[in-house]
Amino acid sequence: MTKQIKSKHRVLNHGEVFTHEKQVNDMLDLVKHETERLDSRFLEPACGTGNFLIEILNRKLSILKRNYKKSQHEYEKYSVIVIGSLYGIDLLQDNVEECRKRLLEKLVKEYKAIFKSINNEFVEVLSFIQTYSAHRTC
Repeated sequence: MTKQIKSKHRVLNHGEVFTHEKQVNDMLDLVKHETERLDSRFLEPACGTGNFLIEILNRKLSILKRNYKKSQHEYEKYSVIVIGSLYGIDLLQDNVEECRKRLLEKLVKEYKAIFKSINNEFVEVLSFIQTYSAHRTC
């Protein structure tokens, strides 16, 4: 079970409380058909470290793997669509950075698990796109 708070200070000053994986999955199950569409867009207006976005990514990666694991080119093409469909906003820069890192690491890990030959240019493209998927706002 993940911690719901980083510190009392952050709760008091920013209202920061993280959602547990079970609640994330229960809520996403309400829109399950959308979480399984590779091109369906999601905006998390208080993304924190990405608990909702990472679970949406997990669901989309499962569909991606099932449909395109035999074609690296197609997998890469639809991976760009997947990572480009996830957006997050957070007040705290450290949360934004952790969210970005989690999403990119998850996608690259899954990609490397499926394909023996890694396209480094593809990984760079994912990193570039993902850099703009979670933003800090005031």
